[in-house]
Amino acid sequence: MLFPFMALAQLNITELGRLDYQALRNSDLSNLWGYTDEFGNEYAVVGVNGTGPNNPGGVSVVDVSDPADPVEVFFFPGPTSIWREVKVYNDHAYITTEAENGGLTIVDLSPLPQSTDLPATVWLAPDWTTSHTLFIDENGRLYIFGSARGNGGVIMYDIMQDPMAPVEIGSYDEWYVHDGYARGDTLYAGHIYDGFFSIIDVSDPAAPVLLGTQDTPNNFTHNVWLDDSGEHLFTTDERTNAFVGSYDVSDPTDILFEDKLQSDPGSGTIPHNTYWLDHYLVTSYYTYGVVIYDVTHPDNMVEVGHYDTSPDHQGDGFNGDWGVYPFFPSGNLIVSDIERGLVILAPDYQRACWLEGTVSDQVSTAPVNQATVTIVGLTASDITGFDGQYGTGYSQAGTYDVAVNAPGYVPALVSGVELVQGQVTVLDVQLEPLVSFALQGVVIDAVSGDPIPDAQVELSSVDYAYGTVSGPDGTFELPAVFADSYAVLAGKWGWRTACPAPQSITQASGPLTIALERGIADDFALDLGWIVSGGAATGGWVREVPVGTVLQGQPSNPGSDVAGDCGEKAYVTGNGGGDAGTDDVDDGSVVLLSPEFDATGMVDAHVRFYRWFFNAGGSGNPNDQMIIELEDGTSSVVVATINANSPGTGAWLLASIDISDHMAPTAAMRLRVTVNDNAPGHIVEGAIDRFELIEMSTTSVQDIAEQLFYSIRPNPSNGAFEVVGGPVGGTITLHDATGRVVWGPVRTMGGTTAVDATDIGAGTYLLSVSDVHGARTTERIMIQP
Repeated sequence: MLFPFMALAQLNITELGRLDYQALRNSDLSNLWGYTDEFGNEYAVVGVNGTGPNNPGGVSVVDVSDPADPVEVFFFPGPTSIWREVKVYNDHAYITTEAENGGLTIVDLSPLPQSTDLPATVWLAPDWTTSHTLFIDENGRLYIFGSARGNGGVIMYDIMQDPMAPVEIGSYDEWYVHDGYARGDTLYAGHIYDGFFSIIDVSDPAAPVLLGTQDTPNNFTHNVWLDDSGEHLFTTDERTNAFVGSYDVSDPTDILFEDKLQSDPGSGTIPHNTYWLDHYLVTSYYTYGVVIYDVTHPDNMVEVGHYDTSPDHQGDGFNGDWGVYPFFPSGNLIVSDIERGLVILAPDYQRACWLEGTVSDQVSTAPVNQATVTIVGLTASDITGFDGQYGTGYSQAGTYDVAVNAPGYVPALVSGVELVQGQVTVLDVQLEPLVSFALQGVVIDAVSGDPIPDAQVELSSVDYAYGTVSGPDGTFELPAVFADSYAVLAGKWGWRTACPAPQSITQASGPLTIALERGIADDFALDLGWIVSGGAATGGWVREVPVGTVLQGQPSNPGSDVAGDCGEKAYVTGNGGGDAGTDDVDDGSVVLLSPEFDATGMVDAHVRFYRWFFNAGGSGNPNDQMIIELEDGTSSVVVATINANSPGTGAWLLASIDISDHMAPTAAMRLRVTVNDNAPGHIVEGAIDRFELIEMSTTSVQDIAEQLFYSIRPNPSNGAFEVVGGPVGGTITLHDATGRVVWGPVRTMGGTTAVDATDIGAGTYLLSVSDVHGARTTERIMIQP
C-alpha cells in the first residue's frame, strides 16, 4: 500500500506520563531501550545528549513502573553527543556513542530494584573509540555498527564470557553499516549511504558470507527488523517523505519486495526506527510521533495507531521522536522525544480493515497496470502493478465508496463497500477503456511564422505524458492521445521555450499551433543540449526539480528552481535529498557546458543567469569553488570564481556577464560552469537556472536589464503586479506564448508602474520593457488562478 490515511494526532494510543529532561538535565535525548527486573518493574534506559561540562551527556535509568510518576534512579555521565544507541541483554545495558573516545558504556542493571548503585564502565576497544549503533542477538553476540574502524562495517563480540568485557570474534567490513538485526546464524545489515540492506551468514563470525542484498524504497536504509517467522524483514529510510518497507527474505538469495507505507504523505516527515511485535510495526517517526502499522499481511501494511508527542514540530526535520521501545510485559511504550523528554504511552492494538482485489480491462480482461484505487474521503490508496492487483485498508470499519482511476480508462466509482475489522474485503473492478485519437500540430517562429524543425514538444497531465519532435516542416503528430487538460511545452536551442496555460485537448480541438520567440535562453524545462562531465565521486550535474537539503539550518541544495519560468527544473549538482552530505560534490569536479551560441551582431551582449553556490561544513575553512568561464570556440577565460566568502551563499543570485569585458563575441561561444570539491572535503553544492543571452543598450544611462530583473512584484501573481524602476519614457508590453500582445503597450515614467492583467487567464507570459533608445529586455512572469 502506497499512501495511508492522514491520521489524527491520537489514534488508538493514549499518554500515561512524561519525564522532562530539559528540566531534569537541560538536555535533548537520543535513543532508549527498556529493561524489566526480576520483580516485573519496568525501566527506561535513556541516552542523554548533554550540553557541556555542567550538563554532561550520559545514560539515564528511569523507573517507569508507575507511568504517571517516572523517576530517574541512576545516571552515568559521559561526553556530550547527539548520538547514543542502547540495547539490553540479560541484566546489562550497552550504549554506543559517536562522541570522541566515547567507547562502549556498559551498565550492570542486576542490583535493581534493591539498589540503585549500579556498576558502570566505559569499555574501550584497542582499535576504535566511537560507534554509531549496536545489536545483541539471543545468543549473547554483540554487533557493533558504524565504528571508527575500517569502513565502519560490523564488529562481532562475545559478551557471554564477561558482560563487562566484550571479546572480539569476527567482523564484516565490506560496506558501512548504520544499523542491523541478527538472529541465529544470520545478520541483516542496513547500509544507509549505499541505499540497501544485506543478508550475511555469520555462523562463522571469522568468515562471514554475503547471501543477498536489496535496495530500499528511498535508498537510505536506516534500520532493519525481522518478524518472528524469520520470513519477513521491515526497513526504514531516514529521508524526507520516505517509506517503511517490507520484504520476503525467506530465500536470502532471492529477496522479494512486498510493500511500502508512508505516514502523513507530503508533509516531509521522516521515519526513523521500526520494530516488529505480534504482527504490528511500532515506529518512531520524528515529527509525526509514534506510529503503529498492522503488518499481518506484509504485502498490505495499514496504519492503525498514532500519537504525536510534540505536535509543535511538524514536517521535515530531525525533531520529535528518536526512538520507541515496545517490548515491556505491560505493553506500554516508552518514547524518547528529542526535545520533550521521555514519554510513556499505552497502545490499544487494533487490527486493520483490508481492501484488496484486481483491476482489469472490461474488454480484454487483461490486468490494468498503474490504476489508482482510493477509499473516497481518505488518503488510503494503492497503485496496481503489472498483475493488476492492489491492496490498501483503513483503521476503522464502515461503509465506504471506492474510486478507481487509470490512464486510458473511464474512472469508476464503487459505492457501499463494507470494510470489517480484522478481515480482507475483496473488490475486483473492471474499467472501460477510453478511445485515443491522433493529435497534430506545428511549431512556428513567433515573428516570421516560419516552421521550426527539430523542436521538442511535450504534453503532460496528471495521468498522461507525451513527447515528440517536430519534422522538417515544423509539424508533429502524437498518434494516441487521450482527452484531458494538458500543460504544453515546446522549445529548441535558439528559441525561448513556450509554456502556454494548461488547456483542454480533445479529438475536436483541432491541430495545435505553438509559436516560439527567437532568443538564446534556457530555463531547463526541456533538454536543449547542455553537456555534463567531470570526475567527482558524487554530485554530478542533473536537470531535475531541486530537492532541498539543509546543513545546520541553512539551505545547502536549493529546494526549488527560480520562479517565473517554464516548469520547475534547474541544473543542480547532485539531487539525492537526505542529509546535506548525501549527494553533494565529493572528491573532484563536475562540469556543465552550454550549447554554442552566436553573440556577434549584438549591441552590448550579456550572458545572464541565476546561480546557486553553497560551501560549508567539514573540518577547517571551506575551500571549494564554482568557476564560471566563457569560451569563444578556440579559447576560454574565467569570468568569475565563487567561494564560501562570495555574497549570496545558499541562495539564488543573479549573474550578469558583459561578454566584451572578457573577450570578443564570436558565433561559437559557450558558458562553462565547474564546481570543485577540493581536499579536505566540505559540503559543496551548485545550481544554474534561467540562462539567457540578451542585448543591452550601450546608450542607456542604467543597465535596465539588471534593474528589471528584480523589479516585478509579486511573481507569480494573479495578474495584478507592479513593475518597479522601469526606464523613464520606456514602454511595457505583455505577450503570450505565441507572441501576441495581451496587455499594453504602456509608457513608463520611472518609479512604479501598476499592471492589471487579471483578465488574460492563467499561464506563463513574457513581459517586454523597452527604453527610449530601443534597447529591450524581457522577463517571464507567471499568472496563477
